[in-house]
Amino acid sequence: MLERRFRRDLASLDEIFQFVASYLKSRGLDPGHSTDVGLLIEEVFTNMLKYAKGGGREVAIGLGGSGSDVVITIRDFDVESFDITAAPEADIDRPLAERKAGGLGLHLVRRLADSIGYEYKDRSAIVTLTKRLVP
Repeated sequence: MLERRFRRDLASLDEIFQFVASYLKSRGLDPGHSTDVGLLIEEVFTNMLKYAKGGGREVAIGLGGSGSDVVITIRDFDVESFDITAAPEADIDRPLAERKAGGLGLHLVRRLADSIGYEYKDRSAIVTLTKRLVP
């Protein structure tokens, strides 16, 4: 697993996208998959910034896997637990005017990722996503 730490700031997104592209290239994977992998990371990363109570100065992002699978870990330090796997599903069937704001980012993550895991240990929240990259 290749891991890098990024400032806990939306301005880090460009660096994160470069990290994803570089990782996929190093594995010989189609760079076109950067969009899906980057979107998964962006949604979880921005949720951590917006909603995690507490939070250190950095978030660690790890990329690994084998074959066509990419395993993504996103670790937020010194935060209270918020298990994204237990968050309610977005109500996408109701008319827009009747919907409660939020939840669409996690809806996207649930649709794009092949698996989602959550662990909370020593005041660190760790989200693990697996994405199977289909040629």
